[in-house]
Amino acid sequence: MVDMMTLLLVFLLKTWSTESAPIPPTGAFALATTSSVNVRGPAVTILVSAEAVWVDGHRVIATTSIAGEAGVVREIYDPLLMQKDKARVEIHADAGVNYGVLKRVMATCQAAGVDEVALVGASAGGM
Repeated sequence: MVDMMTLLLVFLLKTWSTESAPIPPTGAFALATTSSVNVRGPAVTILVSAEAVWVDGHRVIATTSIAGEAGVVREIYDPLLMQKDKARVEIHADAGVNYGVLKRVMATCQAAGVDEVALVGASAGGM
């Protein structure tokens, strides 16, 4: 019984998230729904709204500036290079953001050498 309790305690401590969830910008922001149940680990957070893109809480560029263009977004690329200790990026995107913008953000992450990119959505059952 003690062995089972120890395993349970270790499991809970390993899955406990010590980082706070990203705070969405003011105004309307709705995540797309998802059915994934994967546990999140430490990651660089990129928040994409209809107005702007934030990297770890800092506004870096207006969304309209990257829509319709091709290539790397330097304003996102440079902060990603400075945080190479985090090999994972989470992209939190408003449900109304054009996929072309998300595609460009993901391509920038790939160009910066990020190994794992995750698109984060709201659970279909609620948050």
